[in-house]
Amino acid sequence: MTPLRIGARASLMSLMQTAPLMAKLGPTPMLLRPFHDAAGDRQRNRAPLEAEGVFSEEIESALLSGEIDVAVHCLKDAPTHDTAGTVMAAYLPRDDRRDALITREPGQNLAALSPGARIGTASVRRTVALRHIRPDVEVVPMRGPINSRLRAMEQGEVDALIVATCSMERLGQSHRIGHRINPEIICPPLGAAIIALQTREDDMGTRKAIFGLHHADTEVEAEAERLILRRLGGFCNAPFAGHCTTTPTDKGSAYTIRIRAFSPDGRTVIEVRETGFDATEAAIEACQRLIRHGGRELDTVAPAT
Repeated sequence: MTPLRIGARASLMSLMQTAPLMAKLGPTPMLLRPFHDAAGDRQRNRAPLEAEGVFSEEIESALLSGEIDVAVHCLKDAPTHDTAGTVMAAYLPRDDRRDALITREPGQNLAALSPGARIGTASVRRTVALRHIRPDVEVVPMRGPINSRLRAMEQGEVDALIVATCSMERLGQSHRIGHRINPEIICPPLGAAIIALQTREDDMGTRKAIFGLHHADTEVEAEAERLILRRLGGFCNAPFAGHCTTTPTDKGSAYTIRIRAFSPDGRTVIEVRETGFDATEAAIEACQRLIRHGGRELDTVAPAT
């Protein structure tokens, strides 16, 4: 049997999240190819987070050329439009979408941090939220692999980090989480905590091989959130946040769409919510309401200096 060739970023985070899905594929022969030169991961000439596809372009190229059969993506880092010739063939069950606070001094939450505390993050979304809830702390731009950021914190470069809860869990570091932050305090990014498996559109054999990993409920949320990003022109570090949540009812699943748009200076925030029994329709209506309220124009506001 020809081995299934799986491509993933070479970061520790990516390899740790790829290993369990390979185990779930059971006896299927597999080869893992790590990709070391994703534009968003480079130490030199690193692409800005404002560029779409900075973590996925290299892997997608290998997929299209036939070098690999499956590309593993964090959905929030994947392109919002399917690249011609490819398809998101499976979504794994969604993990914890919340952000997490990691501190040098254990046992602290956001409220307990001292005034002037230095918090490391490169996320526009997190920075804006911090300016609202803790304007007395200092946000220190910091990006790179989580293990590198943790090391920088331990060496005293910052007092705390805000990272994805699911990333800490996938790394086996959940014990270091001091505070799982309520999404009402820091809204997650669209596509958060979802691993997507991408294949060539015409490769039905591979799509069949990975179908057992697919989680239909996650697909509904994922596609609704990707639709929002397409409608609003977003990407992984765009001035948008939000999520689709599923609530079982006696009439079937209800879907609540939440979208936040904000100016990069954090002074203006627009939020809409829409609930319905069709996630796509709810997402479209939420986008239309946000646009009517001026949410699409907020990214033209210059950041505060």
